[in-house]
Amino acid sequence: MFYNRNSQPVTEITPYIFVSNSEEQIKEVDEIRKKIKETDLTKKIVNALTENGFSPDKRILYTIYSPEHKILSFSLSNFDGEDKTINRITEIINTITTENNLNIFSVQLGETEKE
Repeated sequence: MFYNRNSQPVTEITPYIFVSNSEEQIKEVDEIRKKIKETDLTKKIVNALTENGFSPDKRILYTIYSPEHKILSFSLSNFDGEDKTINRITEIINTITTENNLNIFSVQLGETEKE
């Protein structure tokens, strides 16, 4: 189960990057996608979360609707679902994304399913 920063369950997560039909917006989203790859953003986020005591899944899902509407989703093996945890993780992530000139993302968190 994934949760947004308001601790509300998120039931639909898709592995797609959504864009409008606007050529300008498609170009903007493509630039964001390139910057995520060029800055090695996923590795930076995983490392920062690990350094702060979290156990993130090594995969992060980026859903980009526009430069202003970006969602980052991933799972943690030690996620307690508490607001203070969600806020701390969101703060860590948005510090990194801002430092890499990607501005802020909405963050959706889930707990890794145990087998």
